[in-house]
Amino acid sequence: MAQPEARQGTIASSWFSGDGAARPRYGVYVNNRAAVFMGEAFSLDRLLENAVMAEQAGLDFVSVGDSITAKPRYTAIPVLTAIAAQTKRVGIGTGILQPHMRNPVLLAQDWATLDVISHGRTLLGVGLGTGDPVAIGREYEIVGIPKRRRGKAFDESIQMLKRLWTEDSVTFHGDVYDLDDVAIGYRATQQPHPPILIACGGYVPTRAGFGPNDFYTESKAGTFTGPFERVARLGDGWITGIVTADEFRQALSFIRRTAAEQYGRNLGPEFVAMVNLWLCVGPNAEAARREGISVLEAYHLRPFDEETIERWLLHGSPEGCAARLTEYVLAGANAFQIVIASYDQERQIRILAEQVLPMVDQMVAAGPVAEPIP
Repeated sequence: MAQPEARQGTIASSWFSGDGAARPRYGVYVNNRAAVFMGEAFSLDRLLENAVMAEQAGLDFVSVGDSITAKPRYTAIPVLTAIAAQTKRVGIGTGILQPHMRNPVLLAQDWATLDVISHGRTLLGVGLGTGDPVAIGREYEIVGIPKRRRGKAFDESIQMLKRLWTEDSVTFHGDVYDLDDVAIGYRATQQPHPPILIACGGYVPTRAGFGPNDFYTESKAGTFTGPFERVARLGDGWITGIVTADEFRQALSFIRRTAAEQYGRNLGPEFVAMVNLWLCVGPNAEAARREGISVLEAYHLRPFDEETIERWLLHGSPEGCAARLTEYVLAGANAFQIVIASYDQERQIRILAEQVLPMVDQMVAAGPVAEPIP
């Protein structure tokens, strides 16, 4: 396969520099959970091969997910270290990691080490996580944090990570964590620190028990909602999914406005505004849709409602998928985390890089599209 030039030239500190901010960055999610239980097509060896392929294809980054026991998978940071060792340019990140599930000093050390190993290619996507409430509750019992305090633990974790990466000594007395005169002893390659993207926002299905999330309430059914103030306050970027382009535009506007008005933060072009989407490209749109749904439901072990599928799954022709991506770019998205909803991961990565993304460039240059092409 020909190796096109990198679309963004992701190198050390480029997530902060704003280089190429006028063009979105694209990455694929190499599925470290599917590698555990979905067979050879998703094995750990395949995962590493796909990460190398993503770099060769000119994609900007690869990412993996995180869970303790609720969604067993190969652990994120060791997997990313293996990817860093086999690649030279492509960014490596999490989408998402749960920082409050770990000792913040050890996490600061581990991630700074990964940033040094990768020569500054890391992007730390963080979030509270979601899933079966019973299984998630059990995780919090294991790590020793009451689930009711997870929001506070999450906030304090982010604050401590940034301080541990930038200060010679950190003393912190919070509601959950206490530190006295602690230093990790070295700096990450990226300065002032590796960027932190905060996952926030989700679609609430109209019926309980459908889709990937665990936050169904009757009062919010059928809406996209989230604590976006947290992104405005703490984030170097934002990652979200199951969102329409209009909802994304409105939430991003709120985040930027809140950051400026309440926290004096100017979120410029370096602020990463990332959309998470699943993708299955094929000549027959209905066949691609069926394959995509089968992978979604096999991965999440839950049924999916029609609205969530339409919001989250790109399927059909390269033109149609490119048109959907273009809608998000025109709404302000400057990065995409693409999860491959197919058992033929390699083919989909090639189609994404060689067919879909060049069309997005053309469509963005041409301006707003009226309707996605089927």
